[in-house]
Amino acid sequence: MIRDAIDGISAPDGREQVVRAVSWMVLFAVLHGGFRYFGRRGMLVTARRVEMRLRRDLLSHVIRLPLSFFGRTPTGDVMSRLTNDVSAVWLLLGPGALTLAGTAISYVLALLFMARINVMLTLVSLAVAPVIVFTSREYGKAFHRNHRKAQESLAAMNTTLQENITGIRLVKAYGLEEREEGRFRAACRDYYRHNVSVSKTSAAFHGAIGLLAGVGVAFVLLMGGWLVIRGRLTLGGFVAFNAYLAMLSFPTMALGWVINLVQRGGSAMGRINEFLGIPTESWEPVLSPPRKVPDAPFLEVRDLSFAYEGQDRGEALKGITFSLRKGEIVGLVGQTGSGKSTLFSLLLLLYPVPPGTIFLEGRDVSLLPLDEIRGAVSLVSQDPFLFSDTILANICFGKDVPDEQDARRAVSMARFLAEVEELPDGLHTVIGERGISLSGGQKQRATIARALCAGGELLLLDDALSAVDSETEQEIFREILSVRGGRTVLFSTHRMASLSRCDRVLVLEEGRIVEEGTHDELFSRRGAYYDLYSRQMITRELEAAL
Repeated sequence: MIRDAIDGISAPDGREQVVRAVSWMVLFAVLHGGFRYFGRRGMLVTARRVEMRLRRDLLSHVIRLPLSFFGRTPTGDVMSRLTNDVSAVWLLLGPGALTLAGTAISYVLALLFMARINVMLTLVSLAVAPVIVFTSREYGKAFHRNHRKAQESLAAMNTTLQENITGIRLVKAYGLEEREEGRFRAACRDYYRHNVSVSKTSAAFHGAIGLLAGVGVAFVLLMGGWLVIRGRLTLGGFVAFNAYLAMLSFPTMALGWVINLVQRGGSAMGRINEFLGIPTESWEPVLSPPRKVPDAPFLEVRDLSFAYEGQDRGEALKGITFSLRKGEIVGLVGQTGSGKSTLFSLLLLLYPVPPGTIFLEGRDVSLLPLDEIRGAVSLVSQDPFLFSDTILANICFGKDVPDEQDARRAVSMARFLAEVEELPDGLHTVIGERGISLSGGQKQRATIARALCAGGELLLLDDALSAVDSETEQEIFREILSVRGGRTVLFSTHRMASLSRCDRVLVLEEGRIVEEGTHDELFSRRGAYYDLYSRQMITRELEAAL
């Protein structure tokens, strides 16, 4: 159309030809604008939908990964893959795919029309294409390598940031602000260095493409001018050819950006696939789960041994064997590092256990659905964790729908109700990230109330009252004993005075159960339990004397 308009200007009777060409140009401009709008809208919205589903699927996968994964993977690395890497994939599937499609269409159509004008001139314009392809391939390799390092340094920087924000109290308590600032500065410097390397590679590529495009245009001008002088090409045809060439200038420059996105998105998707390739815990429904065995113990552990993956310190548990009757309250005592927390984690199947070692009402837990096992158990760990939400939402975390009456009853049992009622909004008070507005003892009692509200048949208390005073601990135990009904309780504690209320006590030493019996029986044997009890009583007397 440009060719016809220019040739019509120089023709004696070319007015009609010019008007027709300009009318077609206006029509195609309108169509081009509409195509751009709907094309971009369709592809970008689709890419956002893929991004949303990818984030959802990633979280669904990550929260089902075994606990051992989180023990060896920094939180910052996980966050980086779920945020920055997913964004890089969106850039590839959205703007990247859109630009790539537009570039391909532009090149195909432009080259076809350029060939219709003059085949020889088209071949001349493509003379630098092999060099551009080779340069793009080498650039892609270098960019992928540098961007991978940049993403890894970003994960390290995020980890440092996350640790400092989470542990801000510890940083301030030890006055380590400057040291941690230096550590984060080093991580930022490493991230900066790798990104500068990426930018230098990108700048060199774009400069090379610009140079090659300029050389190509020079060749076209030389050859095209010679053809016009010779009369083998009209002036309008030559202008139209250069217009097509100009149309390809942006796609050619955008090619580097697209390759950048392809390498970035490919690198990000590779890191995401590393996560998706990690086996998750099995949440598949069991087709024919075994039936409950009449008169079997509620919980039975047979010759259970366990060692942490990748650690050389040997087995954390060695041949553990015991059973709990329904409604029984059993204490677990032992020195630090004896294996109490490990045993609680295995009872929840947070780590894989060998078949035939743990039985729930006579059924091997390895043959039961994971949700049934964890639905029957409520855990209160020694490290209380609360969400940045209301107290009510935290207490009813184990329920599908929060129930204020159940929450109030559980809070009362945990001896926390009076303090909750003094808060501005009572149960509806927002307690901040990790319950930062609560004291250590309040956090522990809130987590105990959460476990009581969940209603599991087996209640595991892993030194869950270490931050409350001994009197409050006794009151909480009295409440649990008075309303436990058929609930079975297994708890560990460092305050051995509480063990006198237990039906039985298990004594752990270096991963083995060395003694078992009632408080009076174990005390009369003058063995490991007696030594622990006597040592604690002497310590208390000395503290009282001082």
